Amino acid sequence: MENVLIWPKEYPLLVKGLIEQNGAFILDALEAWPACRSNEEDDGVCTTVLPPIYYLTWLTPLEPFEECYFQHICEYDDSAQHYINAAKNHYYDNEYTPESLVLMLCQRLEKYASVAGQAAIKTPISLISQLFSKRYFTVIEHALSSASKVSAQDALALWKEVDFRERFSCFIPDSIDSVSQLSELAAKKVAGGKDYFTLLTQVSPDVDSVMLLEQALLAHLSFKTAKQTMAMRFIEQGATGTLADENGKTAFMWAVEKGYVNLVQTLLEQQDKKQQDSLGNTALHYAVFAKNEPLMVLLLKSGYDFRTKNIDGLSCYRLAVSIKATQLVKCLERDFGIKELSPDGQFTRIKKVHGLHAIVTLLLPFQLFFFFDDSLSGKSEITLTLTMFSLVCFFFAMSLKRCALYPHIKHPWGLFVLRCFSLFSLVGQLGLASIVALATLSGLV
Repeated sequence: MENVLIWPKEYPLLVKGLIEQNGAFILDALEAWPACRSNEEDDGVCTTVLPPIYYLTWLTPLEPFEECYFQHICEYDDSAQHYINAAKNHYYDNEYTPESLVLMLCQRLEKYASVAGQAAIKTPISLISQLFSKRYFTVIEHALSSASKVSAQDALALWKEVDFRERFSCFIPDSIDSVSQLSELAAKKVAGGKDYFTLLTQVSPDVDSVMLLEQALLAHLSFKTAKQTMAMRFIEQGATGTLADENGKTAFMWAVEKGYVNLVQTLLEQQDKKQQDSLGNTALHYAVFAKNEPLMVLLLKSGYDFRTKNIDGLSCYRLAVSIKATQLVKCLERDFGIKELSPDGQFTRIKKVHGLHAIVTLLLPFQLFFFFDDSLSGKSEITLTLTMFSLVCFFFAMSLKRCALYPHIKHPWGLFVLRCFSLFSLVGQLGLASIVALATLSGLV
């Protein structure tokens, strides 16, 4: 449906009266002004007549190609249009701006028809939205000071204009048409990570501000378009970044992943350093995902455990290796002495350690066999040699197990038994070697 705005034939008389400050002209124009309403025609056209103040915001009808909700059609002749254009140019030549000229005309009209009364008439577009589209903030301020009401949607639109917030705040909540609706809309905006928290506190002072701030920070940081400066506003107002989303990922983890160093430093002391998301990742893992060396170093120095593994069994070191973050791997090895084997390397290390223990365990039966076999000569040499070999194998296995690279994972109980047998075997071999040594010495004596 095509929307057409009718410019009444009384409009030029109204403008003439306002410019010349002729009250008779103004009253005649207002008295003859057609009813302010919209009519739907049979040909799919909706014609609208607005209150006088709306027309003053345009001053003259827009051309068909100019963007507007309405197509403008005037009911007065060219001579009237020429008078309005000449008056407008006269004021512009005398240092008036479009906004200051509109403000002057509105202030003069206020003596005969209140701004609030005209703004209260239901129209396809609101007066505040019309003024906002023209960026006439001084006129908006005049309308609000004249007791005009602002709808919840228009209030949200005005709040987006950061430079106008302080001036607009003076009229909240008195100038809000529906405080409850604005409170609901602002709460949704805050929960969605938008900067409407101050507006919300002004219309709903009893709101649970802490939870809303946490939700706002989490929602904002989860956006691809998140900005650290905006997130810092929520933190300055009390957000801690500890709230987690449905995947267990906290706002702090999002901040780490995005590389917001200042934000992370601000929130660091309030975090649970053992907290993991549903994938088992800590904030340290997300620093590695982001390949952010300064943040990784900061988290390690603040006490995050580099040994914590996610559900894929990857610690921060193994994760850095898996995503080919060479710089992070070098940093972990060089500055923190952290180095871990791959899963295959861990299995090889475990196998090597317990293989040596198995050798030590099996050497005791061999030695006993050789010791009690009367057909063999050089039993003493064999016993002492095998004992020394067992001793070397046992302590080599112990050094491998105590090495930082040895995997700290739960072993089967059978391997623990094997290590115990190895120790008993070594003690037995040492005892047997002692007996052989004493017998040899006594023979020499």
